[in-house]
Amino acid sequence: KAEAEARRVWLTLDSADLRTFVARLRAAGFPASVIRAVVAARIEGQFTARMNALAGVIEATPFWKPTPLNFYTNPKLTEERSQIYRDRARLFRELLGDDLMTATLPDPTAAQRRRYGDLPKAKIDLLARIEDDYAEMIGSVRAATQGIMLPEDREKIALLEREKRADLAAILQGPALEDYEMRNSSITLRLRSGLTLMNATEDEFRTIFRLRQQFPDPNDLGGGYFFSSEAYQQRQEREKQLAAQLATALGPARYAEYERATNYEFQNLARLAQRENLGLDVAVRAYELRASTATESMRLYNDKTLTGDQKIAALQALASATKNQLATLLGPTSGPAYAQGASWLNYIAGGRAISFSGTTTSIMSPPAAVPPRK
Repeated sequence: KAEAEARRVWLTLDSADLRTFVARLRAAGFPASVIRAVVAARIEGQFTARMNALAGVIEATPFWKPTPLNFYTNPKLTEERSQIYRDRARLFRELLGDDLMTATLPDPTAAQRRRYGDLPKAKIDLLARIEDDYAEMIGSVRAATQGIMLPEDREKIALLEREKRADLAAILQGPALEDYEMRNSSITLRLRSGLTLMNATEDEFRTIFRLRQQFPDPNDLGGGYFFSSEAYQQRQEREKQLAAQLATALGPARYAEYERATNYEFQNLARLAQRENLGLDVAVRAYELRASTATESMRLYNDKTLTGDQKIAALQALASATKNQLATLLGPTSGPAYAQGASWLNYIAGGRAISFSGTTTSIMSPPAAVPPRK
């Protein structure tokens, strides 16, 4: 009897229209957690067919072929999956609003403030809709590239980014727009690891961000890119100008820390040191060893008292000694593993000198087999 009554009550609440269904559940006094669970099951049911279709493509792909859900091997399928996730998230947000955030995040207010700053809820919702719309359009452009990002594709994305910014500027003015961009820009995404390693202050971050905005890098838009020789030279000049302004703004000491912290090689060393439960100072010493080894390789390369064969032997000995030092610094497992994958060290072991200048690595030709100067 109680079961029949519960069924009768449920039928009065049920509705094929999810908005009506949610409104009835709330009016009946159901807890937010119950509403979330019931609505989540309904929404998952709506997307089951689309997800099953993707699963069928995966199952039909032979194991010796690349997984279909990879942007570079099948960008259209990857974008289709992303679209499903966006559609599902949008529907959750539209139906549940704050209840959804409470369900999925331990501290929704803190999470929203971290992403959007101190904005009213109505503006946050509007910003989220704009983000969804442009993510869908940009995703379609990326999918159409088939994993090969040509200049015209990058220009399409750049145009959409400019239009997105114009839409955002209509909602956020002045400092609010800048604050949003600092929190959500691809520039920030690329800077986070390095700025964490140098323990940058907020003022330093804002200084670096503003300068990076003045000297945009095509890589900030993501995707592969083919540089012409002219574009490469322009990029190199842009990097030099940015470096000069950063050095002036941060001061020599902090700029040196920034340059090191944003270097991919140093970030690898920092991760290895952390894995071995070593301090960041160990990564710094290993990075300094990299620099001093490169300097020594150039000294040997330019030593006119050595024959070509003697230079090669000296460079190989230098590489061997450096590998031993890395093993001492990073440990018997991580040290040799890093050394094996370090292209700069492998070049020296092959008898070629190298030098570092900012983000540029110069590799010398093998020493000529000429007699030493007397």
